Amino acid sequence: MIAASFLICILAFVTSGLGNPVLETDGGFTLRIVHTNDMHSRFEQTSRLSSVCSDKEAAEGKCYGGFARIATLVRQARNSSVPCLFLNAGDTYQGSTWFSVYKWEIVARLLNILKPDAISLGNHEFDNGVSGLVPFIQNASFPIVTANLDLRQQPDLANTPLLNSTILTVNGTNQRIGVIGYLTPETKIISKTDNVTFLDEVESIRREVKRLKGQGVNILIAVGHSGFDIDKKIAREVEDIDLVIGGHTNTFLYTGKQPDTEVPEGLYPTEIKQKNGRKVYVVQAYAYTKYLGNFTVNFDRNGEVTSISGNPVLVNSSIEQAEDVLDVLEQMRGRINNVTYQIVGKTRVLLEGDSKVCRREECNLGNLIADSMVEYNAGEFGGTNGWTDAAIAFHNGGSIRTSITTVNDYKITMGDVLAVLPFQNSIVKVSMTGEQMLSVLEWSVYNLRINDTSNLFGAFVQVSGLQVVYDLTRPNNSRVLSVEVLCASCNIPMYSKLEKNKSYTVLLTDFMQTGGDGYSMLKDLKARDIGVTTSDALVKYLERSMDSPVHPAVEWRISYLNEKTISGSSRIYGSRLMTVLPAISWLLTR
Repeated sequence: MIAASFLICILAFVTSGLGNPVLETDGGFTLRIVHTNDMHSRFEQTSRLSSVCSDKEAAEGKCYGGFARIATLVRQARNSSVPCLFLNAGDTYQGSTWFSVYKWEIVARLLNILKPDAISLGNHEFDNGVSGLVPFIQNASFPIVTANLDLRQQPDLANTPLLNSTILTVNGTNQRIGVIGYLTPETKIISKTDNVTFLDEVESIRREVKRLKGQGVNILIAVGHSGFDIDKKIAREVEDIDLVIGGHTNTFLYTGKQPDTEVPEGLYPTEIKQKNGRKVYVVQAYAYTKYLGNFTVNFDRNGEVTSISGNPVLVNSSIEQAEDVLDVLEQMRGRINNVTYQIVGKTRVLLEGDSKVCRREECNLGNLIADSMVEYNAGEFGGTNGWTDAAIAFHNGGSIRTSITTVNDYKITMGDVLAVLPFQNSIVKVSMTGEQMLSVLEWSVYNLRINDTSNLFGAFVQVSGLQVVYDLTRPNNSRVLSVEVLCASCNIPMYSKLEKNKSYTVLLTDFMQTGGDGYSMLKDLKARDIGVTTSDALVKYLERSMDSPVHPAVEWRISYLNEKTISGSSRIYGSRLMTVLPAISWLLTR
């Protein structure tokens, strides 16, 4: 039945609009839009979970996505009888070995083949600093739009072809369409933006809408990378906007029965009503090239939407891969193979790195990474008092980019590791008080809402050497109910209550220590680089797994009171409820 639904989905995509003439009678206009977001350098086909597709999966036809399949679908849409736009809502950077090796070069080269009509920037486009973004913009053969940036203090970026918006004319028609870009101001704290200033998305788009309307453009589309909640806010508050095509939250929207494992978070498209009753439509298309957003919209002579329909297309192995894209990948594969296929370990269990888990609750891959940080440092420890000088590690969930499966004969490759940890963050060691540690833990859950599994936070920390209980029903900055800390200067490692005035040595990433993901409380702490990246520490930790595969568990390091997990099980139940009374007692002494 699933295979049949795949076929129906593809047929619907290929035939939708065929035989329907361009509707310009009475001044109306019909437009098809296909769109992507958060492609995250999945240039090659991937597994079902968007990690590296194994040879076995490829042979069995169980691979998804990849730029070659996206190219095929985009070309089919453009060859239909309905005028078509292909738009991209940012975050093509980062997420695979291909990007780790080739950086901006491969992004520009392959997007130039796909020929999007316009794209917005995503936060990850700043991951290599402005110097890593400028050459991409200079080498792109398509418009790049982001309206809410003040570049007066960043002349190298200001002198690129980066635009606030662009006016498109499709398929030789006379209909002009304005496309306005936007990007989350959170980029300032989650990436490397140098001296770029970020402005409010709604106000910036309003200004650009007014300018475009003044030029006689009456079909207006916002394309950007601020997350589904902001997408809906833009749709609700920006007068005269018609469509919002978003990204950043990897939101899967779908109308009808879901085609694969992704559970829809809303209808596609999502309808938003403005105060005057006017309807605006919001779409996203998940992430990682697994889906291609696809809808057809009719406008009246005034540029108002009269009807809209469509659904994302599941990009499965039934879709042919475009040979020109495959040829480019083959030309560039040599340097990738030298890195990707080196076997560095084995696992007997799924190493869960899904953002919908690791940015909200304890995940076993987060445990493995944090433990590898502690283990590496302990191996370098030369003291005589205890087993290490740092029994605690923090790793922000937003830096965990994908899962590692067992389908490759339980093998873990260097390519897997780099796909999980592409940022090459250094591990640093800091000394902090228990009070400062509480501030870190409070910020970790600052943006989370009770039992809202769509509410994710990249700053959420995966931990080693801690047992934390949270209550999300409490106000921000008072959500930590209890913290147990693993001792370092001890003969038998054991947990004891956190002491607010005691000093603890903690391992974390340089990204966190320099204020990334909003951890401003860490910026003034004196940090010592231990001389290794998170990926290096993980590879070192995995060495032993060649003979004894790893099998990290979810161990109640992070628990919630009255909260359900992504899997639907409670993180506090049974004997774990015994923590609540001492937690309340501890809370009263804070």
